[in-house]
Amino acid sequence: MRIVRLCFQIAVIYSAGTSIAFADEDLQAKLANPVADLISVPFQWTTYNNAGSQETPRQTLNIQPVYPMNLGGGWSLINRAILPISSDPGHVPGQDRVTGLGDITYEGFFAPTPTKKGGLIWGFGPIFVMPTATDDRLGQGKWQAGPAFLALQETAKWTVGGLVTQVWSFAGDGQRKNVNYFSLQPIISYRINPKYSLGYIGTVTGDWTEHQSGERWTVPIGAALSVLTKPKNFVPLNFSAGVGYNAVKPSDAPDWYFRFQVTLIFPK
Repeated sequence: MRIVRLCFQIAVIYSAGTSIAFADEDLQAKLANPVADLISVPFQWTTYNNAGSQETPRQTLNIQPVYPMNLGGGWSLINRAILPISSDPGHVPGQDRVTGLGDITYEGFFAPTPTKKGGLIWGFGPIFVMPTATDDRLGQGKWQAGPAFLALQETAKWTVGGLVTQVWSFAGDGQRKNVNYFSLQPIISYRINPKYSLGYIGTVTGDWTEHQSGERWTVPIGAALSVLTKPKNFVPLNFSAGVGYNAVKPSDAPDWYFRFQVTLIFPK
């Protein structure tokens, strides 16, 4: 928690000393929209308290580049990747912590160009998960694929919607458990002004291979404050810090999580 607080204080101090000339006040809305026509590279650091049977912290840094491509005819392909670097504590007494690359995820959203401001924004496409983990504890050891769908609505101050994915394993290590995994990422963002915004952080997940319903679902409740800056002689940056609580979770899942994110925004 101290690390998150310190990082966010640095972000606020840094943003106060930069030149904020917001030529595009819709930039925050685009940041809240996963299929926006915007090139960005978020670096998302999350720490989970009391993870696993040893109840020790687990950290993950997700590098999540987003690159949209214009396909013509009013359609775009939004390429999104998630490259996780994790530090996992021991699960049994005497087991060492392991740190390394996890399973890389790719999502490709085909999205129509909105015909009017404030209309429904949506997209669909495939999701692939590759068994790239450098240690068995950091990944699932399976090739996975499935559909992804996103829909959201924008107003002057709000962005509200959700991103749904479902993946199944189809190849990989035969000794590892098959994957049948659902996720729902709620998208809720309120723009206080062109610089500050509040948003929900967290992803609802369901493991369909788990037969006990109490162990299947994870339902988090979390919020974050974001600060958008446009420093001189550099790309725009968005800083975000927040905290969340897993209201519903498996018995070995952490209770609390803390998140800090910095997003680099590039001209297209």
